[in-house]
Amino acid sequence: MPEPARKDVPVRKQVSSGTLIEAFGGVKGLFDSSLPATVFVVVRLFASLNAAIAAAVAAGLVVVVLRKIRGESLQQAGSGFFGLLLAVLIARSTGTGKGFFLPGILLTAGSGVAFVISLLVRRPAVALALAAFDPRYAGWRELPALRRACVLSTAAWAGSFFIRAGVAAFFYSRPGDHPGTLLIIVNAVKWPLIIGAALLTVFLVKRADVPEVDAQT
Repeated sequence: MPEPARKDVPVRKQVSSGTLIEAFGGVKGLFDSSLPATVFVVVRLFASLNAAIAAAVAAGLVVVVLRKIRGESLQQAGSGFFGLLLAVLIARSTGTGKGFFLPGILLTAGSGVAFVISLLVRRPAVALALAAFDPRYAGWRELPALRRACVLSTAAWAGSFFIRAGVAAFFYSRPGDHPGTLLIIVNAVKWPLIIGAALLTVFLVKRADVPEVDAQT
């Protein structure tokens, strides 16, 4: 007779670009963080800087309230709202709409630095994210193929952060106040790089062929 199906073996979780994006904030988190900036730019086209600031803060509060109503974690929304307030303060102090984007540029560059540091201390950020996603990846140090995949993909993510920050900083440094151009450039560069880094990570990790975890061993 065939052996009954074993129920003590953990179900293998499939790594996908969606799960990786979720590990780094998620599509919803990326959308929530983009909403106040979009509202700020749109209002700024037709109204004063103060009106744009007020509208952006209102949009940020709406995001927090909606997450609260849906019973979702407020940690990301709270940190995003703190960043929004910082962006508002810089825009107000500089008197320019483009000042609103400076904290985001610095945060993106800082994320790149953090990923590079994770490589230098031999704790690739992607490896840590995968281990948190599925215990099957907790032994990445003992699996050379997976270790290389995590190092390469972490380097790719770091490069994507630096490219995004560099392009945004270039347009930020141009004379004049052009928040609309910055918004378009930031999003036009951000999304392809995020999706590309996620797809590359999925390809490298799946090619590493990580073995299943057996609860009996």
